[in-house]
Amino acid sequence: MGIMEVVIMLAIGAVAGWLAGTLMRGSGFGLIGDIIIGIVGAVIGTFIEGVSTKTSFKT
Repeated sequence: MGIMEVVIMLAIGAVAGWLAGTLMRGSGFGLIGDIIIGIVGAVIGTFIEGVSTKTSFKT
């Protein structure tokens, strides 16, 4: 996994966290918290996808 893929993964996770926080009015963790949760979710999702296809974090 190259640096560009990591940057894209983190950006998508940040946007997903922000969007989820916006859609779930009143039950989010604040802007920064929602973005961090989204990034963590993107990392976990990428890891699970890699494990399921046996190509986890290979370059």
